[in-house]
Parts: sequence; C-alpha cells; structure tokens
Amino acid sequence: MRGHAGMRGRLWPGVCAALLGMAIPLLWQYTLDTPGEEAVKVRNGLVAQIGEPADFDWLPNETPATFLLDRGPVPVEFARIAAHLSESAEPGHAGGLDLALVISRHLMSAPHHVGGPVQASAAVAYKGITRHGHGYCADFTQVFTAIATAAGLSVRTWGISFEAFGAGHAFNEVFDKARHKWVLVDSFHSLYFVDGMTQEPLSVLEVHKRLLALGGADTGLLAIRRIVPDRFPFRSDALALDYYRRGMPQLALAWGSNVFDYDRSTAVRLGARVSRHLERALAIASGVYPKLRIYPIGVSERDVQALFRARNRFLIAVAASGLALLTFGWQLAVVLRRPNARVS
Repeated sequence: MRGHAGMRGRLWPGVCAALLGMAIPLLWQYTLDTPGEEAVKVRNGLVAQIGEPADFDWLPNETPATFLLDRGPVPVEFARIAAHLSESAEPGHAGGLDLALVISRHLMSAPHHVGGPVQASAAVAYKGITRHGHGYCADFTQVFTAIATAAGLSVRTWGISFEAFGAGHAFNEVFDKARHKWVLVDSFHSLYFVDGMTQEPLSVLEVHKRLLALGGADTGLLAIRRIVPDRFPFRSDALALDYYRRGMPQLALAWGSNVFDYDRSTAVRLGARVSRHLERALAIASGVYPKLRIYPIGVSERDVQALFRARNRFLIAVAASGLALLTFGWQLAVVLRRPNARVS
C-alpha cells in the first residue's frame, strides 16, 4: 500500500504540470477572444485587408469576381416578402432607393424596438426583428441584404468602427438604377443622407468624403433624411453626423452579400449548433464568410495597426495552444502509461 501511495505521490506533479502546461496558452487564447469587442476585432483582423480606391468604385455589372454573391436559389419565404414589398414601392421606382426605403420601413414594423442581438440565420433574424423588435445593426443589414437580394437589388454592406476596427456600426448601400449610383441606406438607424442643396441621395463614399474631407458640419454639404422618424435614435441631426464622422476613418466594405449561401453552408449550420464563435470560425475556414476590405482614404493608421496586432496575438495564441496540447498531451500520456500509474 505504501508503494502505491508513493507511486501516486510521484505521478501527481507530472500530471499537474502537464495539465497546467496545456491550460495556460488556452486561457491566454480565451482572454484574447473576450469580451465581445475583442472577438469582433480578432474576427475582422482574420479577414481584413487594406484595399485600393478602385476596389470600391464599381457598378453591379462590374462586380469583382472575388466578391461573394449568392449562387443558389432565393428561399421561398424571402421571395414572397420581396414580392409583397415590391408592390408597395412607387410605380417605376422599385429598382433602387424607393424599394430600399420600403424595406427599411418594413423592418421597423414591430411595435417597439427592444434591442438585443439575434445572431442567427436570415430567416430567424427576420422574425426576431419584425415580430419581436429584436436585432442589432448587423442583424438589420443581414436581413435587409436578404430581402433586397430577393427583390433583385444590388446591395453592399459597409461598416464603421470606433476603436481598431472592432465595435462599430453596419449599414447597407443599394444600387439605384434610375440614378445610376450607389445610395447609402441605414435601416437600423432609419436614415439616409442627401446633398444639403440638391437633395440628391448620397453614396457611402460621398458621405465619407463630405464628413472627413469637407467638414460635414456644413448642412449645405450634407443632410439627413429620416425614414421612420419615431425610430431615429439620435437627439439631433448634428449628433448623428458627429457619430458617423467619428467612425468614418475606420470604414470597410464586406466583400460579399451571400447571405443565403452562408445560411445554406454545411459548415455554418454545424458550427451554429455549438456556438456563434465556432460558426464564424468554420465560415471563415470554408470561404463563405466575406472578407473585409478597408477603405484606404482617410484611414486611421493607428487603428489599422492595432487591428492586425490583435490578429497576430490571436494567431500566436492559437499556435501556442496547439503546441502545448501536443507537447504536454504527450507528456501526460507518458506519465499515465507508466506501470501501476494511477492518480485516483
């Protein structure tokens, strides 16, 4: 009995050392992925690249081959929604901004907006937004893209950030055929932008230029139009303009609008059963998660560097975790395979 007790006494230090060696890098990796803002920063860093100005200046018939578009059929549910909303658009104007405004008003049809993220498939997010008043900006852009795509609109999703391309805000842009231009539509904040003098709706890059380069405080350069006035979340237009101005140095375009193909992906559906983090990781690995292209004009170099540092730290932590699991896992197996090895 004393011999067995001595053996257990000698085994415990080796077992504890091996387990500790595996746990430390895993805990480090976990701290880099929490809180949620850090997880967003790391995910963005994994898919981000700095673009050239020409990367963002294209029309729907010139869509880059690498920009992810839905290749499969439109789900029946969204085809019905799009058909119904298209009938509500002004005759002859269902191919651009007018239909986009109809979609935006529809997404505000819940009696109250109670907030809270949905973070699910487009179909589930649609019900959460329109029936229960849930949803953050990413949920709104996801569902807006789904309905707009089903209606035949060309649509893009942009994001602005406030710290190292992490926490921020997302909105859409649709191509208006009559105006032959992209037009910014923010369904979550229920607004779009127009030229203060001509009332011409503005694209994301036009808003970006006026806010950063021309001093958008001048209402002759830029004005806001509220889509559903009761759902406008800012106390004044001036505060809204300041909000977007602060985020525009971290402007990026999601390099895809493939919401239906994303939801149909086997990897996405399997990952979603476990966690949102695993879903996103598998989506990135399988290539259905759109890249993030950073707009280079007026970009904050400090925040770009911080974004890629966060990515690199995470990748080092992943490599360290893998190495620790191999090294200390092997050590643990060796210890436990010794004759009469028992730790209980």
